[in-house]
Amino acid sequence: MSIVREHSKSVEFAKKNAPGLGNGSGTTAGFEIKPLGMNAEKVVSKRYSLKGENGEQLETWADIVRRVVGHVSTAETDPRKQNSFYNDMTAVMFAREFVPNTPCLVNAGKPKGQLAACFVLNVPDSIEGIMEHAQNVAIIHQTGGGTGMTYEFLRPAGSMVNSTRGVASGPVSFMNIVNQTTEVVKQGGVRRGANMGILSVKHPDILRFIHAKNDQSSLTNFNISVTVTDAFMEAVDRGVWFQTEFKDEPWTQAVFDPVTGTDYVVYRRPDGSTAAFADKLAFETADISDCTVEEAPIPGMVFAPDIWNRIIASAHKYAEPGIIFIDEVNRHNHMMSSMGPIYACNPCGEQQLHFNNSCNLGSIDVAKFYKKMGDGTNVDECIDWERLANVTHLCTRFLDNVVDAGHFPLLEIDDVVKRTRPVGLGIMGFADLCLRLEIVYGEEASLKLIERVMGFVRQEAWMASLKLGAEKGVFPELEPNREAYSKFIYDEIGIPRDIPLTPRNYEVTTIAPTGTISLVAETSSGIEPNFSWAYVRQDTLGTRTYVHSLAAEALGLDVDQTNEESIKTAAQFVVDHEDELPPHFISAMKIKSLQHVKVLAAAQKHVDNSISKTCNGAKDDTLESVDELYHLARKLGCKAVSYYRDGSREGQVLNSMKASGTRTPSSAMSAKHEQSDVAQAISQAGSPRSDEKGTRVERPRELQGSTWQIPFENQNLYVTVNHDGNRILEVFVTGPISAG
Repeated sequence: MSIVREHSKSVEFAKKNAPGLGNGSGTTAGFEIKPLGMNAEKVVSKRYSLKGENGEQLETWADIVRRVVGHVSTAETDPRKQNSFYNDMTAVMFAREFVPNTPCLVNAGKPKGQLAACFVLNVPDSIEGIMEHAQNVAIIHQTGGGTGMTYEFLRPAGSMVNSTRGVASGPVSFMNIVNQTTEVVKQGGVRRGANMGILSVKHPDILRFIHAKNDQSSLTNFNISVTVTDAFMEAVDRGVWFQTEFKDEPWTQAVFDPVTGTDYVVYRRPDGSTAAFADKLAFETADISDCTVEEAPIPGMVFAPDIWNRIIASAHKYAEPGIIFIDEVNRHNHMMSSMGPIYACNPCGEQQLHFNNSCNLGSIDVAKFYKKMGDGTNVDECIDWERLANVTHLCTRFLDNVVDAGHFPLLEIDDVVKRTRPVGLGIMGFADLCLRLEIVYGEEASLKLIERVMGFVRQEAWMASLKLGAEKGVFPELEPNREAYSKFIYDEIGIPRDIPLTPRNYEVTTIAPTGTISLVAETSSGIEPNFSWAYVRQDTLGTRTYVHSLAAEALGLDVDQTNEESIKTAAQFVVDHEDELPPHFISAMKIKSLQHVKVLAAAQKHVDNSISKTCNGAKDDTLESVDELYHLARKLGCKAVSYYRDGSREGQVLNSMKASGTRTPSSAMSAKHEQSDVAQAISQAGSPRSDEKGTRVERPRELQGSTWQIPFENQNLYVTVNHDGNRILEVFVTGPISAG
C-alpha cells in the first residue's frame, strides 16, 4: 500500500480540466516548461513529491503543480472562473514565477490537508493550559506547520502557585517541554518542527530567557526573541533603571541572574559604564576587580543599558536572541479595535500575528520578470511591470483561495483565520534581480529598487484584495476596524478614494525567508543577498554543490544545471576566478551589517506585516557594531531584527568553497575541519604548559565546552572538550565499542 493514495476532488478536477497537461514527464500541452536543474529536482523529489510504498517519487514538478492548483481551485464556486484560474495559475507555477509555502506543496490534495506555514499561539498561565499548549504544538507540527508563542503571561520562576501552594518553574522550564515535544514529532513527515519563543523585556525572568541558549544544546528546536518596548528603549537611552512587570503589575521581588547565580546586580566600572556578560564563562573570567557592585534601587528593577548589552553580547556570541520592537509592530496593527495588541510572531519572524492566526505564504520570483532592453540596466524598461501586476493579482487570489481550501488543525485557528483571511504574498529573487540590473546589493540603488518593487507589489496586491472583496465579500473583522483600514488603504497605500473599501483580507504582503522554495525556483532567497557564487549546502536532503549561473556566465562559462559534473566544474572555476567578477557581484559576507539593516528597513516601508531577514556580520564584528546595528534598525522603523556573526553557530547549512589547492571536498571539508580542531584541542590538553607540570588542577563544579561529531568507519565518534576559559581540563570520547 502506498503512503499516499488519496485522489481528492482536486486531483479529479485537474484530470477533468487538463487532459492534455502531460503524463508526469514534465511536458505540458500549450506550455514549454524549462527543465528543473539537478539540485531543484532533488528538492522536489525528496521534499514535495508524493511517494509510493517503497518511497519512490510519484510526481514531477508539473504533477505537483496540477495537484496543488487543482486543490486550491476548488475554492472557486463559479465553474468558468475556476477553469480560468486553474489555467492561469498552472502557467505561473510551471514557470516557477510563484511558489507557495511548503505545507501547501506537500499537503494540497490530501484529505484535511493543512496548507499554512505557521501559527501563533498563546500559552495560558496554568499547568492544564501549558499541557494543552504542548499538545496543540504537536498537532500543528504533525500537520507540517511551525509555531510561534509568547511566554510573557507565565508567572516568573519562584512565584507562588495559589492552587497548589507550590512554586512556579517559570517560562524557560516550560519551553523545555515544548522543545522536547518538538523533538519527537517530525513536522508533517517532511521537516522537524520549528518554534519561536518570545518573552517581553518587562518580564522578571528576562535574564533567564536571554541566556537560555548560551550552551547551544538547550532549546534546540527554538528561535528566541525579546520584545522590547518604547519605554524600555527610552530607559536604555537615558541610562536608568527599569521596572519589570508581570500582568501589568510591578514585580517586587529580586530578579534572578543565571550568569552570576545570584540576585541581579550591576557591576559598574570607574568610568560609569557597566560590565556586560554574554554567559557564565564570560562572568567567571572577566576582570571586575575595579567594579563596584550596585544593587537595584528597589527589588524587581533592572538596569536597562545592562539588559540591552546582555542581549547584544548574547547575539554577538550565539546569534540569539533576536529583537522585536513590539510597539512599532502595534503601531501598524489595524485590528486593534477588535482583536487587541499583537504579542508574538512565527518562527522566522516575517509574520507578527494575533493569537491563533496563521501564515498563509507564497512568493513571487521577481528576477523572472527581468527582460533585457538596451544596456539591460534601466529599471523602467527591464522589468515587465505589466506582467508582474497580473501575476500579483493572480497570486493574491490564489492565497485567498488557500484560506477556504485548507484545513486548519485547531478550531480556534479556523475561527480566527476565517475572520481575518490573512494573505502573506512576498517576493524572492531580489538579489538576482540586482545582479541582472548591475546594481550592487546594499548600496543606494538597491534600496530604491526594493522600495520600487515592493511598493508596486503591495499596491497591486491590495487592488486585487479590494476587487476580491467586492466579488466575494470582505473579511468579517473589517467592520469594527473600518476607520483604521480607511486611513491605511487610502492614505498609506495610496489607493484612490473612489474605489470602495472592500478588502477581502486583513493583510496581503510579507517577506518570508523562502529557504526551500527558492531552491525550487532556482533563485536567490527572499530579499537576502546571495550567500556565495559557489557553495556546498548540507541539510536533511544531503550534501549538494551549487554554482550561480549568472556568475559563471559573467566569467564566460556556460553551466548545465542539470548535470552534476558541469555544476562542480563550473563551481570550482568560479571560485578560482572570483576576483574577476564584475563589482556588482557582491556576496552576503562582503556586505556590511549596516547595509543589511538598510535593505531591511527600505523593504519594511512597503510590507504590511514583517520580514524574515538576517543581518550578517563579519567574524571580527565588535559588540559596539552590533549595538549600532540594533539602534539603526529601531531608528529606521524596522519591526524586528536578527543578527548573525559569521562562525557564531555550529553546523552552518551553507559552506563556501575554497580556491583550488586549498579546497577540501564539500562534506569532507566540514568533517576535516572538525577533526583538526579536535585533534588540536586534544594535543593541547595532553601537553600541559611547562609551568603546570605536576600540578593538580581542582575541577570547578561547572565547565564550558563543545562536542564534535566525527564520522569514523561508517559510524560516529563524539568528542567533548571542556575548559575553564583559559585551559582545557577534560576530553571525553564516546562512540561504538569495537569488538576488537
